[in-house]
Amino acid sequence: MLTVIADENIAHVHDYFNHVRLITLKGRDINQSVIDQYTPDALLIRSVTPVNEQTFHDLKNVKFIGSATIGTDHVDEAFLAKNDICFANAKGCSKHSVAQYVITAIFHVCPNALSNGVTLGIIGLGNIGSTLAKYAKDLNWDILGHDPYLPPSSINNTTFDDLLDGSDIISIHTPLTHTGNYPTHQLFNQSAFGKIKHNALLINTARGEIIYQDDLLQAIDDKNLQVILDVFPHEPNIDKALLDRLAIATPHIAGYTLEGKLRGTDMIYQNFCRYFGLPITQKLDDLLPPNPHTWHNIKTALQNQDTPTLQSHYDIQKDDDSLRQVCHADGVMGNDFDELRKNYHLKREWLFND
Repeated sequence: MLTVIADENIAHVHDYFNHVRLITLKGRDINQSVIDQYTPDALLIRSVTPVNEQTFHDLKNVKFIGSATIGTDHVDEAFLAKNDICFANAKGCSKHSVAQYVITAIFHVCPNALSNGVTLGIIGLGNIGSTLAKYAKDLNWDILGHDPYLPPSSINNTTFDDLLDGSDIISIHTPLTHTGNYPTHQLFNQSAFGKIKHNALLINTARGEIIYQDDLLQAIDDKNLQVILDVFPHEPNIDKALLDRLAIATPHIAGYTLEGKLRGTDMIYQNFCRYFGLPITQKLDDLLPPNPHTWHNIKTALQNQDTPTLQSHYDIQKDDDSLRQVCHADGVMGNDFDELRKNYHLKREWLFND
């Protein structure tokens, strides 16, 4: 029987992997000593488990690593390739979840966004950014999009600088990269903030280190920015000086819907089964209860300026309050941040036909 070590917070991991010897642990506790103890055939992780040559100098019998996440910056894929380890992630699993979080956040801070009209700038037009553009287009918003890795299109239509200068709202959806022609580490620094419009709204649901914290705090003063963060530069710790200046702060849960989490597990499960030649017996739809929420109903409510309907579906203020309640004199500690994520009550996605 195959031995699999999994992050205990992967949704329905026991339902999907009931045909193996499954050992579940906290994601931050999956380390070299665990590999030495159990010699697993596979690891199932999330973004809190870094996998590289420094954290795992000997992966022994591991042949497959699956990450139930969209992002891959926590995994050194070259290191895995060198060790002939198959890697799979859950690309696109929470694209609607995150896009819907962004829409909810915008209307929470700017309840008149629909009647006033906005120009939405989207940095990064992969699965999430392009999905957000579909919602924005359906709301008749103007879209400025920038992704240097994609060809020009109706949404990939401007430069980085012009997007900053022309957007009322900016939403970040890039991976975190330190190398290459367009690294995103601390992409939002003093230079970038100098080009952003006064009174703009900035939203980051991608990776915290894309923003340089000191320059962000200065820009909040200089440009009267409103800022919504679901990810943080020093995550899982959050400085109180930063938290106190944010319009909305949530504990890295933008993609936390039942649909998004289950999709992530389903994707790595299917890749796992294909790699090891096992039958795919578990089905995503079998684990999803009926969903009464539709984008059509949400959009109709927004058009009628009925923001309470949006709030009744997802009360983002409640998530903000929960995070601030665990903030001490020095800020939010990592254990408290992780506990909020572990015990998070998963919301439902709006059904959207794309």
